[in-house]
Amino acid sequence: MSDLQYGLLAIGAVVVIAVLAYNKWQEIKYRREAEGSLKSRHGDVLMGAAEDPATAQRAPTADPQGARGGERIEPTFDRPDTGAVPAAPKAPGAAPGLTETIDFIVAVEAAEDIDGEALLRAAAAPLAGCSRPVRLEGYDQSAAQWGPLRPQARYTLMRAGLQLVDRQGPASDSELATFGAGVRQAAAAVGALATVPDRGDAMAHATELDDFCGQVDILIELHVAATATPFPGTKIRALAEANGLELEDDGRFRRRDDAGRVLYELANMDATPFGAEAMRSMTVSGLTLELDVPRTPDPVRAFEQLRDLVRQLAQTLDGRVVDGNRAAVSPAAYDLIRSQIQSVQRAMAARSIEPGSAPALRLFS
Repeated sequence: MSDLQYGLLAIGAVVVIAVLAYNKWQEIKYRREAEGSLKSRHGDVLMGAAEDPATAQRAPTADPQGARGGERIEPTFDRPDTGAVPAAPKAPGAAPGLTETIDFIVAVEAAEDIDGEALLRAAAAPLAGCSRPVRLEGYDQSAAQWGPLRPQARYTLMRAGLQLVDRQGPASDSELATFGAGVRQAAAAVGALATVPDRGDAMAHATELDDFCGQVDILIELHVAATATPFPGTKIRALAEANGLELEDDGRFRRRDDAGRVLYELANMDATPFGAEAMRSMTVSGLTLELDVPRTPDPVRAFEQLRDLVRQLAQTLDGRVVDGNRAAVSPAAYDLIRSQIQSVQRAMAARSIEPGSAPALRLFS
């Protein structure tokens, strides 16, 4: 080969290397933009392989009270608003209730029918010290299904369940022991027998489930920041309501689905709650929009709606869209966030815990 040919080959190699380096730099840049908009409530770990819920860097949540490791939830006894999950049904038509996927379940059996009210009374004191949600159920022979323990009904088969995992983390061995002893005491008080499962197996399951929850516990957070003039409250409210969001008592706008589940939220970036009267005269320097992925039904679709709303707000209010690091969010970053949400949705579906479902609302509470 001539010197000219060698020279052209060398130049071509340099150009190829430069193009590859530029593409890699662009990929890293877009990934950082996306990660700035993704927060996790479970520490600083990676989520596994890149195809799984996997590529997002974890950062502390903006809401420590809602994060894993925060304040515990007091016990509840089958209130209709506690978000009870569908049990893994053993018979057609099984009603929503306890499930071994989420709960440590103690079976209670009586030789003769027992009033539900009697067991509820007997369980009140022994289970009052439980630091996690507790549910009591009875088996309805006529309907062939489990349901919340009804005071006026009579049962020979009952069960009690303690939720194993929530955003505070997994249940401890002492919590399971306290719960098991409490159910035994309550059952004995009404002449029934309680069978407490092995706590070691339950602890192992709770630890594994908590690890999984930490991997998919992602909060999407985007901001619309004012470029020059602060945003007027009256205009914010008009835009929010026109897009289906309603101002709620805590000072945040929320869009909910027909079942009342939150799809996404809009708040003051300065953390001052919005108020119906105050918004008539207030101005703000920016807005924060959030999507809690595991608690949101069909989170990919909800994110697409959120993305469109963010763009509309930025255009109408003369603002710019930024991530948690106040860096501009590019179209490529939106695509990356969407693919990461898809990975989370697939991972949860593989565990039969669909985002926004009753089990998910319980686990991510």
